[in-house]
Amino acid sequence: MNDTTAGDFELAVRTGWSLNLVGGVVNVARKAGWAAAGEPLEVEDAGALLRKHAKAIEGRVTPMRMLAAACGLGEVEVDILWLLACIELDPGVARVAQLLTTANLGTISAQVLEVCVTVGKPGVHATKALERLAGLALVEYASDARVSMQRRPVRIADRVLDLVRGSFELDREIADVAALADTRTAAGGGDEPVPTVISQAVAGEQHVLVVVRGAKGSGRTTLLKQALGTAGRPALVVSVEALATDATALARQLRVTARECRLYGATPIFVGLEGLRDRWRVLERELLQSWSGPVLATAEEACDWTVSCPVVTHRLETPTIERSERLWSGALAGALPEVARTCAARYTLVPGAIAQAATTAIQAAGSADEVTVAHVHAAIGEHVQRRISGLADRIETKQRWQDLVLPADEFDRILELLSRVQYRDGVMNTWGFGAKVGDAGGVAALFSGPPGTGKTMLAGLIANELGLDLYRVDLSKIMSKYIGETEKQLGALFDAAETGHAILLFDEADSIFGKRTDVKSSNDRYSNLSVNYLLQRMETFSGITLLTTNHESAIDPAFMRRLSMHVRVPMPDGQQRLALWEALIPATAEMAPDVSFAALASKFVMSGGHIKNAVVRAAFLAANDQSRIETAHLWQAAHLEYEAMGKLAVHDRETLRAA
Repeated sequence: MNDTTAGDFELAVRTGWSLNLVGGVVNVARKAGWAAAGEPLEVEDAGALLRKHAKAIEGRVTPMRMLAAACGLGEVEVDILWLLACIELDPGVARVAQLLTTANLGTISAQVLEVCVTVGKPGVHATKALERLAGLALVEYASDARVSMQRRPVRIADRVLDLVRGSFELDREIADVAALADTRTAAGGGDEPVPTVISQAVAGEQHVLVVVRGAKGSGRTTLLKQALGTAGRPALVVSVEALATDATALARQLRVTARECRLYGATPIFVGLEGLRDRWRVLERELLQSWSGPVLATAEEACDWTVSCPVVTHRLETPTIERSERLWSGALAGALPEVARTCAARYTLVPGAIAQAATTAIQAAGSADEVTVAHVHAAIGEHVQRRISGLADRIETKQRWQDLVLPADEFDRILELLSRVQYRDGVMNTWGFGAKVGDAGGVAALFSGPPGTGKTMLAGLIANELGLDLYRVDLSKIMSKYIGETEKQLGALFDAAETGHAILLFDEADSIFGKRTDVKSSNDRYSNLSVNYLLQRMETFSGITLLTTNHESAIDPAFMRRLSMHVRVPMPDGQQRLALWEALIPATAEMAPDVSFAALASKFVMSGGHIKNAVVRAAFLAANDQSRIETAHLWQAAHLEYEAMGKLAVHDRETLRAA
């Protein structure tokens, strides 16, 4: 007899056992007068029946024996499960059981069930056994608060019933929130070794909560699977985001999760543990307090709740350039070595984002051999655009550094900003400054100055220099009056930018980070919460955040202290205005030879943005006259732009003639 036929044989034996066991109780009940009168049923000794066939399946692994071993069930608990299973699976047993209860056909009250499994067993009580089975999600009480637990109908869980029938699939109840993972292929498969603190916690099977922190796609789950694979145990990966928000439904899901882990000998991995912040006590009660082995989890944020077991935390840092190059080389196997080298230096991506970008780039190129850095950049941009759509708009800058007019000391700050990005890995990791200062790897810079001085253009030039995409954040679509919605939108924005290493630009930063006022209403309080969340995400963001403001004095000093850099973009002086007038006229434009840019720069005190507008206006005025660009066109355009700025300028024939 093999294990499959042994399971069928055990079910047949237990069906006969149940029929005789319940039939015997019916006879006793009728004689005692607490069951409806009727003819005595013909029954055998149920216990003797079990003993008679015990040797036939001795040493065989049957579904119920596997369940009993996985959950540590005792004899009474196993008898309860078998009796409930046979009542549902065999109509004959169900009809006999119906003689003892007023419950629906196929169910039996807890009180009657206890009588059946303890008959002829002095000193044996089934109450605690039933409670334990319910806690293990193996049986279910009817939810009827009008009657006591003893009088409520109780039935076997569908999952156990499926197991008895021979089905070993994951419980349908959690199929949408969890998945079994065979970790054997993960053992030793990572590009980095499993930290000792994690491997020891997993291998020792101690009761401990292991939390791996890091950005999405950083390899947190992969690392935990690798540790379990080395220990020879499968994983049940649970998405916290998909779990029920209702506490009662969540408690049931967690009990089912624990049961499935016991059945498969698996270790639970909760992905996104911070999502249980407001329901932490449910997890503590339903799983942590009843679980004997390690519970693994991933999180982006610190989970500083008090728990009943020791906690081991490990943070995954952004990959070093050396590791990134190895990851790119593996993902782009066949591409030229300089492609992986350039991508590693340019994009500070987590492993998951590298794999995704590489796959898209290979598809676009046709094969890995043909992949270029341009393919990778387009793949990353496509991924970010898809996730960031509706929250930010991509900005393309066509100007060059020669078009930027900036004082030398402020330009030095721009060079420093670029070096912070380009040489971050060497300074923070190779030189060890990251361990000292705890730097998250990101850069946050503020560009302040009057309107039109080129602050947004400067952000675009920086993006072009670094080979990254620039996205201007649409705050009107992010800030919400609904509690928690703004934080959700900001989280999605930074997550997308993190995985795609995009630069985020917040224009008019004073509207967000203005000086705080006293909280006078709930709206003020929730607004402050949103700003605090934005500050927190900026500090943990490994990319680049650029902000602009026309009103430097309006920025909260507390925010200013958190910036990596502050660049002031002042109004250009006379010489700088002259350079702007000259630089903004294309070499292919038809110009009158007597145009004096020096006179224009001296007469009109304008920023680069307004000078650009004036130049374009002059070109259209000339085109309308079907002539080359004359002095008169430039002076008229400058005068119109001056008026648009709210300023006055003398503009008459004598002035134009003198010019």
